[in-house]
Amino acid sequence: MINFNLKPTHIFGILLCSILLSLLLHRPNISTEIRGIHAWRQTQTAWNIRNFVRHDANILNPRISHFNTTTKTNLYRYEFPIMQWSIAMLQKVVGEHVAVIRLSIFLIGAFTVIGFFNLLKAIDLDDISALVGAILFQFSPVFYYYTINPIPDNLALMGTVWYLYFIMTYFKTSKTKYVIGASLGLLIATWAKLPFLMFSIVSIVYFLRQLFQQKKLDKSLISFTLIQFLILIPAFAWYAWVMPTWENGVMKGIFSNQVPWAETKKVIFYHFHTMFPKLLMNYAILIPFFIGLFAMRKHKTWWLLSIIGITFLYLGLEFNMISYVHDYYMMPFLPWLYVIVAFGVQAIFNFKHKAKYFIIGGLVIATIFITNRDIKPFWSIERSYFNPDTFIHSEALRNAVPDDELCIIYDDLSHYIFSYTIDKMGYVFYSNVLNGAWMDDLIRNKNATYMYSNNRQVEQDSLVKLHTDSLILEAGSIRVFKLKTPEQLDEMKNTIE
Repeated sequence: MINFNLKPTHIFGILLCSILLSLLLHRPNISTEIRGIHAWRQTQTAWNIRNFVRHDANILNPRISHFNTTTKTNLYRYEFPIMQWSIAMLQKVVGEHVAVIRLSIFLIGAFTVIGFFNLLKAIDLDDISALVGAILFQFSPVFYYYTINPIPDNLALMGTVWYLYFIMTYFKTSKTKYVIGASLGLLIATWAKLPFLMFSIVSIVYFLRQLFQQKKLDKSLISFTLIQFLILIPAFAWYAWVMPTWENGVMKGIFSNQVPWAETKKVIFYHFHTMFPKLLMNYAILIPFFIGLFAMRKHKTWWLLSIIGITFLYLGLEFNMISYVHDYYMMPFLPWLYVIVAFGVQAIFNFKHKAKYFIIGGLVIATIFITNRDIKPFWSIERSYFNPDTFIHSEALRNAVPDDELCIIYDDLSHYIFSYTIDKMGYVFYSNVLNGAWMDDLIRNKNATYMYSNNRQVEQDSLVKLHTDSLILEAGSIRVFKLKTPEQLDEMKNTIE
């Protein structure tokens, strides 16, 4: 047994200090505009927030930056935007600033860490092992990077962790309030990101185990099931409404996989060589992880095994989408990975030799150092994998055109990064598809008045040139043009005729 003579309040205080340390380590990027790895998904989320603040506060109407969508509007209903809307309502009070977004996301991460600490205690780990496990979880490289970055997976992970805490507490106490708490956690997780509904496997397996053991459906089991189903109805209703409008690879998953087997083997190797040991964990905590695998047999882990099974099934189904790039898609793996790590921490603490304290202390220090060192470059312009001039000259580009003008923005495969950085809405294109006929329609019927371009080939197209009036700014490789008005186009047409 571990006995440091620390009161629960002292242990929780240490946990809060670790959260404060994380905040201090993130401080250089708190006021940094969105850039870095997965700026694509981050700016998509940030556009939802921006438009809730400026244009439409209806939570049912999440909007993006561009209007050239299949619906011909900038409405984009994907996950239920509870996180984006909440941050936007805060910004309506305190003002728009990226620091508000980042600190709000960090607060979500802090509640996730606290929830994970409580989960470890709920599965009967001692307080010190739970504390160390929660700190190691907090400095998981993937969690550490995204804990100030706006993606809805942060809220989904928080809801999941609290669901697991409440449901495990219910298994011990049979008190209805914990089923309600678990259901609300699962609702938030599912609302924020649909795949996190997979964690309901714990409730499903519990139901089947109880039904098999009791050989009857008693009132408590009916209540257990009914409460969760009823509370999840809002999530089911949202996705039943919006999913028919989706057109993305996530819906098709592996069934649309066009990756050849040779490439598939490389991705599998990447996951076992980099994704799991370096991004989800780090090499330092592989020691308690492997010890934890052996220590699992001393715990009731049917629920943990069910989560492991469902997450690997999810990985298989979304394998082609996750590939090398979508590390945040792997967040569902974090809870069970770090529960096993915590099992290993407790097993090390139970060693008789006093060197165990130096081992654990070394693991914590190494984890914090390695994660902060390895993740720091992730916020760089270079890791945005987008034209660096967009970020370098962002202020000049924003100020070149009045805020309320609709612009043609060229080119941006993501449809979000360029427009977010210059803070302009309009019509986003890529891959040399823009032509004179489209420009004529955008000017006459869609009120486009300016064009941002980083594509010289498109700019030199004779028909495109006919629709531009003047170059008003050149910032690095990016040019800003004032477009001809409909009247100027009519005059030019009459002159030609």
